[in-house]
Amino acid sequence: MEFPRLVALHDKYEELGVQFVSIDSGASGAETESFLEEHNARHILLSDIDDKVSDAYRIFAIPVTVLIDHEGRAVFRHLGYTDEIGDRLDKEIETLIVWRDAA
Repeated sequence: MEFPRLVALHDKYEELGVQFVSIDSGASGAETESFLEEHNARHILLSDIDDKVSDAYRIFAIPVTVLIDHEGRAVFRHLGYTDEIGDRLDKEIETLIVWRDAA
């Protein structure tokens, strides 16, 4: 499951200035809050009820993970979720930190 892995990555990289934002596409209310509490989510959580963010990043399936660099460019993108993608996220985040620090 992708969400627990994102929570773990948030915990690992938060002190290095990496920000995580989860964007929910429509669900809200008690069910969503229960899910977030169950998974101990501590990063930024937004709702995209009108699909503006989904349209801007061309997201037509769930889940999609987009890594955005320090200049706001989407540089890595993953459709779906597998353990292999979860492992690659660590490496890609490390790459983004190096790029940011070199800028």
